[in-house]
Amino acid sequence: MTWLIDHFQTIISIVLVFGLLIFIHELGHFLLAKRAGILAREFAIGFGPKIFSYKKNETRYTLRLFPLGGFVRMAGEDPEVIEIKPGQRLRILTNANGEITHFLMDEESRPHQGEEVVVTEIDLLHDLKMSAMMNEEEKHYKIDPKAEIVTKGIETQIAPWNRQFGSKTVGQRFWTIAAGPLANFLLAILLFMIYASMNGVSSQAPIIGEVVEGYPAAEMGLKTGDRFLEIEGQKIENWDQVQKLINEHPGQPLQMIFERGNEQFQATITPKASFYIASLSGGETGLMQGEEILEINQQPITSLEQAENLLKENEGRSVSITVPRLKDGERTNQTFSIDLNQVQLSIGSVGKIGMYQARDYSLGAILLSGPKETYNWIKLTFQGIGQLFTTSNPLNQVGGPVAIFKLTGDFADRGISSLIFWAAILSINLGIFNLLPIPALDGGRLVFIALEAVRGKPIDPAKESIVHFIGFAFLMLLIIIVTWNDIQKLFL
Repeated sequence: MTWLIDHFQTIISIVLVFGLLIFIHELGHFLLAKRAGILAREFAIGFGPKIFSYKKNETRYTLRLFPLGGFVRMAGEDPEVIEIKPGQRLRILTNANGEITHFLMDEESRPHQGEEVVVTEIDLLHDLKMSAMMNEEEKHYKIDPKAEIVTKGIETQIAPWNRQFGSKTVGQRFWTIAAGPLANFLLAILLFMIYASMNGVSSQAPIIGEVVEGYPAAEMGLKTGDRFLEIEGQKIENWDQVQKLINEHPGQPLQMIFERGNEQFQATITPKASFYIASLSGGETGLMQGEEILEINQQPITSLEQAENLLKENEGRSVSITVPRLKDGERTNQTFSIDLNQVQLSIGSVGKIGMYQARDYSLGAILLSGPKETYNWIKLTFQGIGQLFTTSNPLNQVGGPVAIFKLTGDFADRGISSLIFWAAILSINLGIFNLLPIPALDGGRLVFIALEAVRGKPIDPAKESIVHFIGFAFLMLLIIIVTWNDIQKLFL
């Protein structure tokens, strides 16, 4: 119970982030299905037993026990589980126009209501007509397109052919399936824009946005708003030039010319060596590539040679790595234990003078940041997928639900803006993962639709179902393996 109280904020953050990502993904499918005229029987968040259920209009909205995904159950995707056949005895309810609105299949369903008939002929797909014997007289009925079949008190709306997934054009079906991943990309764009509105967008203007105490910039009296004009005689046009020149010269004095207001001044500044994670592979560590390193085994890092020696001395064993982090907006140090027997780690060195670039809070910069960041992270994600095929142990390069939940908790501890940024990255990964051409995923289904467009006729539904079933079984096995791998790396 104490653990639950201590981690309540983290748990809520994880639930909210994953709930949002799944909801938006399924909402994409749902809206395009409705637009195409497909009957959406259920909109579900999670899998397994229902813990909440609510029906509105044609759709039942459910919350299920295991929050590892969701689905929109569309008519025609699976065989109809309830059938009405000639010779079947049932009761019917009709409306003012004489159309059948309810088929009551047993005594538990609206007892003592309706007329009892024996079906002689029925068409629930195309003509929506039924013939039945009542009191030794055959009667003919029209069927309401939204008629309900009621079994043990549970209502299931009929699905005429024009309301089924398979009746729609290739284009309508393609976009209904693709809409889920695309909705995740749109969510990422929105989240990146929200993040930019909170933190601003990095400006390329060579202007100092903030000076950090204890570093050479502060010691030389530099201030927010100072503009770089030259470094070592090289004219400065943008921030990337500033960063590159300073990073490449740790410990080396640099002649700089600045502009403050209408005045220019010179300063000689020696960048302080800063050490960072140059490469990181082999498993989940809690660290990130590019992150600054302050200490190894509680020893402050003063040189690249010292850092490399510490790693070499502890090769095959565990070391502690201390890095600066933001928690609730405050800078703090965090220490992680890294098993060098499983993790490959290298350290690099750059020069720093202790400053941040200016932030742009203009509306134009914020709006552009969403698509730009989304594109950059899509590109990085595909690069990461490509690296899986070149590594000797690809399973150690991927994280399952356990690792993702842990990372979500870590970002939640750093504050709301960090959590929003992480949610945007997760949304991109969810969209890309679902577009992979793997059976049972959206990408696999899109492949079958594309094949139908090329062939001019659909693949045999029975064969397609078998392929998707095998794909689903493979995914479940992969998730189990990756989850166990996460548990071993993180907790054992």
